[in-house]
Amino acid sequence: MSQMENPVEAWVLMALVNKDMDDFDYKNALLLAERLHALDKNNDEYRFLYAKCLYLLNDYNGSYSVLKSAESIPCRNLYARSCLKLGNEAEADNETRQTFWREGVKASTTALEMHKRDFSDVHYWGDDLSSVITRSHMPSRGSINNLLGELYSKLENIQGAAIHLWESLDDNPFKISAYTTLCDIAPDVIDFENAALPNDIFKDFVPDSTCLDHAPLSQRKEQLPRPPSTSVIGITLKGPRPSLDQVEPYMPSLRNDYQDVSLDQLRSLVFFSHVMKDGDITDIQPQRSEIEERKDMEIDMVTQDIDKMKAEEAYKNKHGLHKKPPAEKPQHLQVDLMAGADSGLSEDDTPQNQSAPGSTLRLQGHDRRETTKTLSLNWMHFPSRSSGKSGRGRASKGKRKATESTAQPPPPELTEAEQICQYFGLSTNNNENTFLKQQQPIVLAAMNKTIGVLRILANGYMYHSFYRCREAALVLQQLDDSQYETARVLCLLGKAYYDASDYQNARVFFRRAFWLAPWFCDGVPIYSTCLWYLENELELNLLAYKMKQNRSHRYEAYIAAGNWSKCAKGGNEASKWFQKAVEYDPSRSYGHALLGYEEWEKGNCLGAKLHFANCMVANKRSYLGWYGLATAYQGMEQFGQAKTLLNEAVRLHPCHPVVLVTMAEVLVELEEYDSAYTYICNALELRHTTAAEKIKERIVQAINSSNAKETSYAMEE
Repeated sequence: MSQMENPVEAWVLMALVNKDMDDFDYKNALLLAERLHALDKNNDEYRFLYAKCLYLLNDYNGSYSVLKSAESIPCRNLYARSCLKLGNEAEADNETRQTFWREGVKASTTALEMHKRDFSDVHYWGDDLSSVITRSHMPSRGSINNLLGELYSKLENIQGAAIHLWESLDDNPFKISAYTTLCDIAPDVIDFENAALPNDIFKDFVPDSTCLDHAPLSQRKEQLPRPPSTSVIGITLKGPRPSLDQVEPYMPSLRNDYQDVSLDQLRSLVFFSHVMKDGDITDIQPQRSEIEERKDMEIDMVTQDIDKMKAEEAYKNKHGLHKKPPAEKPQHLQVDLMAGADSGLSEDDTPQNQSAPGSTLRLQGHDRRETTKTLSLNWMHFPSRSSGKSGRGRASKGKRKATESTAQPPPPELTEAEQICQYFGLSTNNNENTFLKQQQPIVLAAMNKTIGVLRILANGYMYHSFYRCREAALVLQQLDDSQYETARVLCLLGKAYYDASDYQNARVFFRRAFWLAPWFCDGVPIYSTCLWYLENELELNLLAYKMKQNRSHRYEAYIAAGNWSKCAKGGNEASKWFQKAVEYDPSRSYGHALLGYEEWEKGNCLGAKLHFANCMVANKRSYLGWYGLATAYQGMEQFGQAKTLLNEAVRLHPCHPVVLVTMAEVLVELEEYDSAYTYICNALELRHTTAAEKIKERIVQAINSSNAKETSYAMEE
């Protein structure tokens, strides 16, 4: 295979992925590696980088599945390491472990034989010892800001997170993970009508504001470890080793100059604390917003209410006012394959080696060819990219000054292919400035094609974060078939249909995504919930059974198993599965929400409120927790508190018909009929149901009755 068989944009993506891995920004590296893998799913170079990102994120099932049919030496080596990790899993039985390890032995042996066949037996130590300068040792500002944004979001300082995420994108617009995180926290910090849109952020690069030169040699030296020197002593040996024949047959004694560790030194380790005080970062963290403070107050009020209910329940139990529930029999939780479901299940069923079942999953009334043509024209004409205050603008100014002040000799004549190779470090020519200006558009065009794909994805994430489901579904149609037919894009479409309460179409996208990449499990919890709504027991069983084998995504497997148990068996088993999911990862909100609904169905108001409160704490920007807790208060006829919580649920998801109907019901109980009428009309515009129509009739009757009473009082006066 020649070095120029890959497109230039693939080299741009590979460079960005490797840079992110050097910066330990594995999440962003994975998002870019998925776009690289979509270019050619059978390219071992792309597969290796994609699998490496999965491996670094501890998704060993993913790297194992991606590399199962790959044949290159790096792929076989990483596949063997994935087998080693999967065999070390605590829950794997001995037979499964042995199977993985035997696969690893076979893969490693193949890699070794290929290495002996294709390469010399000479060990070129020069390559090993020069690997220091091939790495990127200095993290970029974009990576540091991205990390700061994630840390602030964990601390629930959403304002601080947003500031650093924006700065990350300003430094490097390829940080798509920074934008997805912004979309996750957007409801608390961004006004959609006034926000900067992806088209303003992921703009095409233009020559005037983009510096494609390498950093000056002096600056690069500062980023490397200090240079080696023979004048500095590193390792010293204590002299020749004594002959074994002269040593007595017992352990040698300690040296006289040995300095023992004192008891006080050991005591200092015991009392050393890593706990920081709140004031340690008070002076550097941005101030939290009014929305965040209000949410904290509402959650504190709910927590106090739950503590009060717990105390009342404990008092009743202590004094015999409650009958003790019967002791539960221990259940053996197991997901078995149902009869008829195994016809479509095959261990060797690898989507990469098959043709897709049918045409690309596109929405009706959208001609992809026209969109692709438009995108190609945009990439060719390079729409202007304003420099603003970005780092690219500053770098370009420095480049112009250096050019004016230093006269360089004319570069040697190189072919176009040689110039591109040299730019990406593939040439042995050591000249720093052999990259000719007339070849700059080639690299810029590749960067703009890449940023064009990220721009479309960012638009999809933005619309979905504000629950503009129709816009999210339509904007993703602009992707070409290879980028569209990926698990992440299809799952994003599935979530959009799910949030629009269209479970049948959501299932189609989720099912296609799972068939293409069964290791990509981000959409599995919602996929399984869609199947539960549709009462598709057979497909839900197949999904839960397949997820049972994925030890890298236990949380998703537990949710799928719980939904299948609820659909097929009923009883309390679903709660047990959801509880296992929550115990495995309490930081994710969806399991708490499902547990809350389970407890509410059983009439356990305290349990439901507790789980919904945990859902709110886990993700204060998910409408599920606020809505679920509001329904619990509604059922307890505490309509004032229910209205407060529903206000936040409606703010987060203003287009969910069920949430709007529930708000209308609560307002009717509070006799706020005019507001209730507005909400029920909005709900009927989104989705017409008989139940909502009856509520509207009831509200109209109440309004007419109220108006009649007011008219009567006026006539009497």
